[in-house]
Amino acid sequence: MFLLPLAAVAIPGAAISYLSGELLPVSAVAWLQTRGTPFTFLAKLSDHSYRLKLEAVLQRKPEAIAMGSSRANQWRSAMFRPTRFYNAANAVFVVRDFRRMLEEFGDFSPRVILFSFDYFTFVPTFETSYLPQSRTEVGGWASPEQIRIIQGLLDDLVQTRSFPWPSHNAAPALGLSAIRTGVGFRLDGSYNYGSRTFDDGTSSVSAIEAGKQWPLVPAEGLDNSILRDFERFTELARQKGIALVGVTMPYIPKVRGAMERSPHYGAWRQFQSAATKEWIRKQGVLHFDFSDLESFGGRPDEFADPYHPSEPAYIRMLLSMLVNERFRTLFPDLDPHDLQETLKRAGRLEAYRDTF
Repeated sequence: MFLLPLAAVAIPGAAISYLSGELLPVSAVAWLQTRGTPFTFLAKLSDHSYRLKLEAVLQRKPEAIAMGSSRANQWRSAMFRPTRFYNAANAVFVVRDFRRMLEEFGDFSPRVILFSFDYFTFVPTFETSYLPQSRTEVGGWASPEQIRIIQGLLDDLVQTRSFPWPSHNAAPALGLSAIRTGVGFRLDGSYNYGSRTFDDGTSSVSAIEAGKQWPLVPAEGLDNSILRDFERFTELARQKGIALVGVTMPYIPKVRGAMERSPHYGAWRQFQSAATKEWIRKQGVLHFDFSDLESFGGRPDEFADPYHPSEPAYIRMLLSMLVNERFRTLFPDLDPHDLQETLKRAGRLEAYRDTF
C-alpha cells in the first residue's frame, strides 16, 4: 500500500519516457534507423550520442564513415552512393575518443574515415568541457539517470500540457528535442537543423576578437599531449588499414576575419602553419583545409549558423575533394555530375532531405 502512490507515478512516467524515446536504449534507436522509415532522433534529457553512433556503425558496418564534432554534421549517405556511408559525427569531441571509438569497433574497420579537423580540439579548455560526456548506454531500471529523465519528462508535461507523441508536424521523431522542434539525427546519422534564419556572423565578431566565443576557444598554441593522442589514433588507423581524410570546415567570412585579427588565437595560427601541415602529412592524413570559403567556391549564405556549413556547402567541398587524385581513388564510383545536378536543386540548408 505504501508503494502504490509511487508506482502510480513511476510506471506511467516510465512508459511515457519510453514511448517518447527519452528512455529508449540508443542501441534500439540505431536498430530502428536501419529499418528504412525516415525519422529523426534527439533526446533532450540525456546525451548518449557517442553510444548511438557506435552502435549504428557496428550494426551497419559501412564502408566509409564520418567522425568528429558537429562540424561534420552534414555529410550525407546519398552524397557517397554507391559507397555504404554512415555519419558518426557529433559524437567524438575529445581527440583521444577517436582512438577509443576505433578500439570499440572491435574486428570491424571501415575502409575510409572522414573526420572534422579543427584547431580547438587540440586546446585543453575545449577538451575539458567534453570529458563528462557519456560514452555508455542510457541508464537502466531505477538508475539515477532513469529517475532524472522520468522527472524531467513529467515536468515537460506540466509546462507544455501536451503529450510528447513520437512525431512533429507529421514528421516522425523520437526524443523530446526532436518531437518538440523537429531537429535531430536522420537515418544516415546526419543532423537535421530544421528551419533557421541566416546569421552572417556579425553578432559573434566582438566576442571572437575578445577570445570569448564558443567553440573558438583562445589559446597560445596547440597542446602537445593532445597532439600525441592524435598520433595514437592515426597509428591505430594505419594498423587497421583505414584511410584517414581530415576536413577543416569553413567559417562564415566574418568569423574567420575576426579570428585573424584577434591576438587570442595563436593555436589557430599554429594549426594553419606549414609546420603543422607537414606534421599532418606525416600522420598519413589526407587534409583538406576549407576554412576559407574561396578555397572550394563556397557561398556565405550556405550555413546553418556561422560555424556549421549546410548540405549544399558540403557538396561543393566534396566536388573540390574529388579533384584530388588520392581522394578520388578512395571513392572511384562517386559521380560528380550527379552531385552537381543535386546542387542545382538544393536550397540554402538542404539538398537531400530524406534521401539516403
